[in-house]
Amino acid sequence: MDTFRTKIKGYDKKQVDDYIIGLSSQFEKSNAELRERVKRLENENDELYRNLCDYRSREESIATALMNAIDKAKEIDYASKVRFALEGERLNDFSRKWTAFCRNQANKVAPKQASVTAAFINEMKKSLQALAGEQLNLGAYVNEATIEHENETERLKGGVA
Repeated sequence: MDTFRTKIKGYDKKQVDDYIIGLSSQFEKSNAELRERVKRLENENDELYRNLCDYRSREESIATALMNAIDKAKEIDYASKVRFALEGERLNDFSRKWTAFCRNQANKVAPKQASVTAAFINEMKKSLQALAGEQLNLGAYVNEATIEHENETERLKGGVA
């Protein structure tokens, strides 16, 4: 604090008045700077809020796109499993027809060759059945794809909310 000169009835009034005017000027300057800073921070806050709203909007769009992509992937997976099962059925049908053809041809050859050919046919039939085996179980593929789809849908709904 400044010291004031003393006069007969107290301090020098002009000096005190000048000091108060200086303090007032400093206060007004400081107050103006703080108001400007508050205004800048409010503008920055408004801009950040707009960005947040934009990001939230994008988040919903991305979640929707992901759900659509997952649904499409599940459809493709299901279709490929159905095609695989149908191809397996076609192979089984071909196997039956081929076996019938081979038996028909075996009947036209000598008995010894026929038994060797029949044994070969039976061996090939067993090989085809072993290859096809469980892989042609369409119901299992459909159930698996459905369960995976439901789990993924629930996971994504939980993450978006």
